[in-house]
Amino acid sequence: MLIKIRADKFLWCVRLFKTRPLSNEACSKSKVKINNNTIKSSYLIKVGDVITIKKKLINITIKVKDILDKRVSAKLVENYIEDMTPESEIIKLMDEYDVIDGVVCTPSINVRKLLIDYTESEFDKVISLNLKATFNVLQASAKKMKLNNKGSIVAFSSIRGSVVEPGQSVYAASKAGTEKLVNTLASEVAQYNIRVNTISPGPVMTPLTDQLRNDKLWNEAYTTKPALQRWAQPNELAGGIIYLLSDASSYVTATNLTIDAGWINVDGRFNPNI
Repeated sequence: MLIKIRADKFLWCVRLFKTRPLSNEACSKSKVKINNNTIKSSYLIKVGDVITIKKKLINITIKVKDILDKRVSAKLVENYIEDMTPESEIIKLMDEYDVIDGVVCTPSINVRKLLIDYTESEFDKVISLNLKATFNVLQASAKKMKLNNKGSIVAFSSIRGSVVEPGQSVYAASKAGTEKLVNTLASEVAQYNIRVNTISPGPVMTPLTDQLRNDKLWNEAYTTKPALQRWAQPNELAGGIIYLLSDASSYVTATNLTIDAGWINVDGRFNPNI
């Protein structure tokens, strides 16, 4: 289950797949508190726990809401931020590693409003995270990989980079912009054996889309449009990520991999009796 949390000017995406203990190693490398108590050894995560991890300059807070089928989900603890970590902090993070073989960049936020109702601050909020933060990660990653003459970068776009609907103007623009940033970077770093691609998911079941799925008409529209007649599970994007990061895609760059159950190319809403 995807967990979105605010962490000292950095939007983190965390996946907790099992109700396993936090390891002694994880606790020793980070300053971990559970329910405001310092944890120095392994601890089994429970419903209702508030987990705070301090690592270097970053504070991460997660509140565990429920545990179902050995999956941990969490609610958003604080509001979304307007900016991701400044480029200097991203570079500092990259410098912790001698070699970086692959990077996956997934920042995303959306304000669903008609274009004529958008405020300038809302525009800046979406573009700052979706496009500017992606630019910062792409630039820092490419510089690091150039030193090793090898690497693969995967940035997340969306089907909204190609097809739109009312209320998606700035989000769609940010995703179309992401694809052009990636294509241009791919042309510039190919000589260093660095590949750069995007993934464009269709509708995915995450806490960020709960509001849409809870709306009967919206959920029906999003369920019936793709050929497979359903929403994607987050883990169904993993195969595309692994493919683009691995040598299986060694001849693939400046490409947008669409994982959308046919959303863009197929209208699944009508199946005629032929």
